[in-house]
Amino acid sequence: MIGVDFEGVSGVVVFDEIYAGHVHFDRNCKELTAEVNAAIEGAIEAGADEIVVRDGHGGNINCDMTLLNPIADLGRGRKPGCPTTMVYGIDESYDALMFIGAHAKAGDPRGVLCHTMSLNVIDLTINGVSLSEQAYNGLWAAQFGVPVVLVAGDDVTCAASKQEFGEQVEVAETKVAICHTAAYNHSYQKVYNTIKEASFRAIRNLDKMKPYDKIKGPRYDMVLKIKGRKEGEIVTIEYSSDDLLDVLQKFWDRLD
Repeated sequence: MIGVDFEGVSGVVVFDEIYAGHVHFDRNCKELTAEVNAAIEGAIEAGADEIVVRDGHGGNINCDMTLLNPIADLGRGRKPGCPTTMVYGIDESYDALMFIGAHAKAGDPRGVLCHTMSLNVIDLTINGVSLSEQAYNGLWAAQFGVPVVLVAGDDVTCAASKQEFGEQVEVAETKVAICHTAAYNHSYQKVYNTIKEASFRAIRNLDKMKPYDKIKGPRYDMVLKIKGRKEGEIVTIEYSSDDLLDVLQKFWDRLD
């Protein structure tokens, strides 16, 4: 499965340009799809023969089906209220999970367009571990033994992914962050090559990849800090359960 977000794509530096109506939206959708295709091509050359792309940004309708490599099935649209919508359908039948267009977690001092599911989230921790969106989804995939093998995004995201998933995970840098809304963006062709090569290595070295293991059950203690209704107000929500999906659902229900 290739999980697709938008903020980490080369050329993207402000939120407005990754939503319909912006003058650059169609261009950015084309670029997003090209980065996904690069990951598909690398995986195919390494031996993959079945690929599912899950569009995970906004309304989940960003990948251009007319440009997407036809070997891949594309998951479009959002299942309302589903906390695992970004990797919807992942199970034991999958061998690997990749992330294209990834971004840094909420509160990062430099990551481009960093957040964790919602701009209202200040921090999400489970069992004391602060999670990015990649780690959140990787944690769910790990329940089925599926490892995160590749993360593509800015330099901040790439460095964080090595910390989250281990040195064995492949990363593909698309840009170098200056601040939350600025970056030095690598050329499109350079990014395609980087992603394709990283995807190839990830599948070829699949035996070295490990499911996300920073959080151990059987109990999951969540602490969620979100912005309150008043200026500067921080609301803290705590919840515990032996059922990970129950915890993720509690988090999802509090998003605006």
